[in-house]
Amino acid sequence: MPPSRHPEIPLPQRRPPDRSRGEKSGFHPVRSKLIFIVNLILGVAILAYVVRMYGGDALAILSANPNPVYGLGVVIAAAATVLMLSWRWGFVMGGWNSPIGLLRLSLYRSAAHTLAVLVPSGKLGGDPLRAWLAARSGISGGRAIGGVAVDRTLEMGSSAPFSVLFAVILLQQGVPQLEHALVTVLIGTCALGVGVFVAVRRLRQGHGLVTSLLRSRPLRRLAAGSSGMGVAEEADEATADLVGRPRRMAIAFGAGLIANLLVIAEFAMLLWAFGLPSEMTAIAAAIFATGAAHMLPIPAGVGVLEGAQVWIFGMLGYPMEVGLAVGLAVRLRELLWMAPGVVFMLVSGVRTSIGLIGKD
Repeated sequence: MPPSRHPEIPLPQRRPPDRSRGEKSGFHPVRSKLIFIVNLILGVAILAYVVRMYGGDALAILSANPNPVYGLGVVIAAAATVLMLSWRWGFVMGGWNSPIGLLRLSLYRSAAHTLAVLVPSGKLGGDPLRAWLAARSGISGGRAIGGVAVDRTLEMGSSAPFSVLFAVILLQQGVPQLEHALVTVLIGTCALGVGVFVAVRRLRQGHGLVTSLLRSRPLRRLAAGSSGMGVAEEADEATADLVGRPRRMAIAFGAGLIANLLVIAEFAMLLWAFGLPSEMTAIAAAIFATGAAHMLPIPAGVGVLEGAQVWIFGMLGYPMEVGLAVGLAVRLRELLWMAPGVVFMLVSGVRTSIGLIGKD
């Protein structure tokens, strides 16, 4: 059989649990599916309730006087944000002379975002897909993993200051319930900083991160008898190479800050497009509630996204229907972000199927 044109990320082979020794499997697909379905039903129930209570008035607000110019601005800002995030990812991998163009990186990123939104994972669920797609495009598995890991860390770091800023703005406007959220964000930011410092120090001292994890007793079997450890070692080497390039990391971090500013502009134009409250407090509320909704284990944030907007705008003194109108407008933005990824995955799936049929 001829070798594949694209390097694959080898997956560690897992030894089946030995029931005679009392071993238990750590993964329960039936339980995971049940949790997914229950959370989805809960989200749909929340959405049905808020739509039943305030849906008519919210739709009337959205359809009253939409501005197509600002609507086009939302599309342009969204595209600019995705391109900036994709450029940063490519720039991080640029030390390896990445063969992936910006447009393809953008499609990969959109596909990963779609998966991360649909599968509750705190937006991390799409990262394995990004690494896999990068490997399919000519980057070795370890380097693809290292590039995605560094890019995700940079994204979390560049977003943290804005999360703190939005929480402070909302607290100043009389939303005392967010005091605990601010403390949580501050603790998370500090923990991220400490984690990055420790990780960089270990890498500079020649100690691996992924390899150390796989050598731990609970995960040792995952790498046994496979090339999984080799990929992990390559990922550690690639990550260490990146953290040894401070100028490149600083530029990539700056690109993340620009992307966050573009998101603010995107939300501002989204609110302007439908004549919704658009002062800085309202923009901060819409962004903060959107981020919080996607941290909950509800597929696509169904119901939770809309409910969060109703709650936070209600705390700011706006009628409930205004909050729901903001939630529905943000849902349109979510669909806009997901559309290229959905098309890409559908087309890629069709092409893969055709290729397999042709081989048969």
